[in-house]
Amino acid sequence: MIPTNNRYFNRDISWLKFNERVLQEAQDPTVPLIERFRFLGIHSNNMDEFFRVRYSSIRRLKMANEQNLENDLEGYSPGSLLKTLNEMVSYQQQKSQEIYEQLKEELAEQQIVIIDEKELTANQREFVRELYLNRLSP
Repeated sequence: MIPTNNRYFNRDISWLKFNERVLQEAQDPTVPLIERFRFLGIHSNNMDEFFRVRYSSIRRLKMANEQNLENDLEGYSPGSLLKTLNEMVSYQQQKSQEIYEQLKEELAEQQIVIIDEKELTANQREFVRELYLNRLSP
């Protein structure tokens, strides 16, 4: 919940709200299927950066017991902000997984299936390995 006595939104909450809008694009059936997968990937990359940069900083503040930094966190203490962020992230992760499962079903309707490396034949493994070494890695 956003404090009502503050004129500004917390930047971390704002970041997650933006990322929720990215998820909405991934869920929108009017968006082409491949683009919806891209939005899901953008959401995932944004979450990785969020945890590397922002979440870890707030966690360090909480561990340092610097409770007097409430104003620096736009009205939140580090602990209450982490609680709010955890709730938002949990919801988004669940939603992201649901969207991914739905997109896989839609791909299957187009005779496209996602497999993992354990399902590749020996020739396919070699092809993927060569593709990675010669085109992706450089």
